[in-house]
Amino acid sequence: MNRNSTILLFFGFAVVLMPRNTSGAASVDEQVKKLAERCKQIEAQLDRSVHYLRKTEANGVTTIEQAWFNGAGDLIKVAIDRTEPSGGELTEYSGDFFHREMFILTRKESRLADGGTQVDESRAYFSNDGDLIRKLTKNAHFKAGESTDTARIPNTVADLPKPNDPRTQEERDKKDEIFSKPEQIAGALETAGPPAFDPFTKVKGDSEKFRVIHRTVSPDGRYAIALGFARAQINWDDFVEKTDVMTGEPKEGSHTYTARGEQDVQNYVVDLAQKKILGETGCDYFSTEPGPRPGFVSCEVKWSPDSTKFVQEWEQKIYIDCVAGEIVPGPKLIGVVDLEKQIDKATSALVKKSQPAGVWVTVDQVNNDGTIVIKPVVVSRAEDHNWEPLFTLSEKLRLRRTPGGLRVETVNIKRLPNEE
Repeated sequence: MNRNSTILLFFGFAVVLMPRNTSGAASVDEQVKKLAERCKQIEAQLDRSVHYLRKTEANGVTTIEQAWFNGAGDLIKVAIDRTEPSGGELTEYSGDFFHREMFILTRKESRLADGGTQVDESRAYFSNDGDLIRKLTKNAHFKAGESTDTARIPNTVADLPKPNDPRTQEERDKKDEIFSKPEQIAGALETAGPPAFDPFTKVKGDSEKFRVIHRTVSPDGRYAIALGFARAQINWDDFVEKTDVMTGEPKEGSHTYTARGEQDVQNYVVDLAQKKILGETGCDYFSTEPGPRPGFVSCEVKWSPDSTKFVQEWEQKIYIDCVAGEIVPGPKLIGVVDLEKQIDKATSALVKKSQPAGVWVTVDQVNNDGTIVIKPVVVSRAEDHNWEPLFTLSEKLRLRRTPGGLRVETVNIKRLPNEE
């Protein structure tokens, strides 16, 4: 199978939605739709991503392994295509490998004695906790000379076994094996290097002034959030993370930069294609590894599907910095607004003055129309109830362009049960 057939297969997969007679089924539908959309976004950016390719031949079998990375060096897709006289098999992995939200396509072609071809396909969708939530299959027999395109073949929804709760060791091991395979293939291709195509290597731009924070790239692969400094000269070698912060073990060939304790840390919105700084976000997260890191430290960036709006939120225990911004054609960052004030306003009225409390924040949605849904969780800081959730809110905000610049307004606030 060649590169063109790979693209067609991805765009041709169908998302079968189950009847919405239970909340659980609706939740799975939404996850599958979201993952299918993410796969389309990934396909659209492959031609401007870093591409590794290796072709090997042995015992009549030709194997083509491919891996694609975005401008932050994050793996977005892996493909393995094996062909031999009796047929071939293509496997594609795509999605968010770090959070284990992944789609796997498998297509097997078998040459038959009558000259025809048997095609067997499966499409597996994994939720962001790594669980298989839906599997679709297609099986078809094509006559000699007939096109083997399966676009018109209906999907069959496979019955999935109910996982144990908690998961057994066997289930955990199997999950680890599934998700480690594409990363192992991609790692081997990187090590063998160099890439077959790298659109970023000849572009300099402002590249000496920043390092991209992993897993902050926009859905279309064009923009990201980056670490930088206010100083004129930066020796990035001074900030390479030489020790694993989780294990304390030395890190060889690290691509992580950490500037904790530096007083002039800045975060930027950058155009990856031009390696150009579009503007400051107003945050000062200190590492290119978004975490979670020791000490309840993490940085989360969520984009709107059209890659024009973003929210950056980083927290350390109960310290929160949360901003939102918008990019317009040019590209140009037209402004950034502080969301922390809105969060404080919503939560402070509900916390007793005598009650020590902190706030953790989850960015739930960033939409194309500028609406943002965040979920602040207020936790106790009392000695006998430390980190115990007191209440959870769902706060809907909206970004607005005004003559005076970008503004944010609160649309509504709802109190949610603690278990949410």
